[in-house]
Amino acid sequence: MTTTVSLNPDRLAPDELALQLGPWGSWPKDGSLPNGYFKDPLTEDAAGFYNENGFAVLRDALSAAEVEELKRETLKVCRNADGRVNGIAPADAADSDLEAMQRVLCIHFPHKLTEVFHRALAYKPMVDLLTQVISPNVKCMQSMLFVKASGKPGQAWHQDEDYIPTRDRSLTGAWIALDDATVENGCLWVLPGSQKRGILWPQKFHFDNRFDCSRESYDFPWDDADSVPVEVKAGSIVFFNGYLLHRSLPNRATTGFRRALVNHYMSAESFLPWHKPDDKTWMAIADYRDIVMVAGKDPYAYKGTVELAKAFVRGGGNGGCADWNDEEQKQKAAEVKNRVLQMTNDE
Repeated sequence: MTTTVSLNPDRLAPDELALQLGPWGSWPKDGSLPNGYFKDPLTEDAAGFYNENGFAVLRDALSAAEVEELKRETLKVCRNADGRVNGIAPADAADSDLEAMQRVLCIHFPHKLTEVFHRALAYKPMVDLLTQVISPNVKCMQSMLFVKASGKPGQAWHQDEDYIPTRDRSLTGAWIALDDATVENGCLWVLPGSQKRGILWPQKFHFDNRFDCSRESYDFPWDDADSVPVEVKAGSIVFFNGYLLHRSLPNRATTGFRRALVNHYMSAESFLPWHKPDDKTWMAIADYRDIVMVAGKDPYAYKGTVELAKAFVRGGGNGGCADWNDEEQKQKAAEVKNRVLQMTNDE
């Protein structure tokens, strides 16, 4: 089962293609849905598409009431009245709800903050697909809440395995749309099938203010023009493999937000060597135990769980990124740019 990509015959850059398509322009004109969109109850087709292409979309996975509940919690944690989110001060009582949310790009580990976000780790339709593509035994180790107001940046090409080292190829993100996500307000773009190589591509700083401070993957054998936008309605979930190359562009809508809750999962059978508990533990047997089981049994339950992570705000680059002044990163970026120009000239 493969993705039919007929959106970009002229091989336009994604920014140009987004302007040409407009919101929902990636969806077929006959009212059908793009390949890779499924509804509950799931069939084997969903898992088959995911395994082939590295992503799949579950439509209407959340009810309108569940989406609204998550939106209310988003406002609550953005206001940070209890001061539990590191990196931002509690919002002033005089600040509007709009102002409180506009200052935040992304909050890591929101499931540590409220029961609603903790419950969102294990919505039944989500778990149904996770157990098909990962294992009957699934654990969650991370959540991220993207608020992404109008004008906020996207994130450059990357693989989630760069940041969460499962190394067993089971890492899966579940990207829950709280707003409609379109090419205008900064939906996900993916390189279908890029997970198959099982390679972690090198990273550099991008020196591109379209993106936040996270580094960018490069030297992979696909072009930007090979990428596909994944436009989804609120309440949908985009699943993607940890080795899949993906990114998002800035929110170029004139108003509003592109909110999304992203949880990360892996096989409970595998260790997660994310952090060493002490200097005596070999990294080969390190196993991050700040986890939540969402399906099946934990083979390592005898180890117990440990509260390690705390909620914090990701830097959006508004005040500049540390890498802007890193000479090594500047040189690496220049080398990559020159190599791309040389390849273009050779063609």
